[in-house]
Amino acid sequence: MDSHALQDFQSALTCSICMNYFLEPVTIDCGHTFCRPCLYLCWEEAQTPRCCPECRKIAEKTDYRTNTALKKLASLTRQARPRSVSSSGEQLCRRNGETKGLFCKVDKSLLSAPCSESPKHTVHSYSPVSCTEEENRVSDGHEEKNVKEMDHLWQMTQEMQDNLNEEISKSQSFVYYVALRKNMIQIRYQMMHQLLLEEERFQLETIEREAQEIVQQLRDSEIRMAQQRERLKEMYRDLTEMCHRPDMELLQDLGDIFKRIELVQMQKPQPVNPELSSSHITGILDMMNKFRVNNGTIQG
Repeated sequence: MDSHALQDFQSALTCSICMNYFLEPVTIDCGHTFCRPCLYLCWEEAQTPRCCPECRKIAEKTDYRTNTALKKLASLTRQARPRSVSSSGEQLCRRNGETKGLFCKVDKSLLSAPCSESPKHTVHSYSPVSCTEEENRVSDGHEEKNVKEMDHLWQMTQEMQDNLNEEISKSQSFVYYVALRKNMIQIRYQMMHQLLLEEERFQLETIEREAQEIVQQLRDSEIRMAQQRERLKEMYRDLTEMCHRPDMELLQDLGDIFKRIELVQMQKPQPVNPELSSSHITGILDMMNKFRVNNGTIQG
């Protein structure tokens, strides 16, 4: 294959959003193809209706099946690309200047031959980097695991968005309900005698104070959910970027990102239940009884 044909082939397997080889490629209605994570993030952050990032045609649906043929070709091309040799000394040991040609399976780190014989690593098992890379290319397990975790994160992100929308709607409805209830209280107390004015003030102040506290709780809940959603999206982006990294970097970084994901999942914010405390509002009969008692006391 000549250089021009090779470039055309690589371009056909490249996402125009992230400029990397396709990861979970999907072809939308207009015929253009993108990485599923790139397309989802693009649509999520856009203020306009969902459309093609290239031709701007409106997408009729939002759920597309993975193009398995393109996925396989992109995966093979990604695995076959030449491994770049760092000229900045990233693969050289700072202690002895030798190449880090061994991979420690315990510490998940690259080592030079002298370092592998140190007391710290002498009891560890390790293998040549080339063999480790070949095993990972054959198994291709890291990419699939990343994609599965990304799908889970995206589902959690969408659920958090639904919860956030529900919380915002709940807050707006609650503010309207509080205003309506305050109006009912005012109308009811306007029908009562002057003796009930003190009680009216007390009731309004109480409901106002409770309402402010609950509204503040709802707003705080909105903030927590929005922050949780952003953390989930950030980790989603991190996993997307990690899918394009060399296998050695994946081996060293996967454990940390999965621990972060587990920690965020444990910190899932809970929705607020806006509920005012029950309070007795004096009615007309109570007012008449109070007048009767007061009148009898005065006459006595």
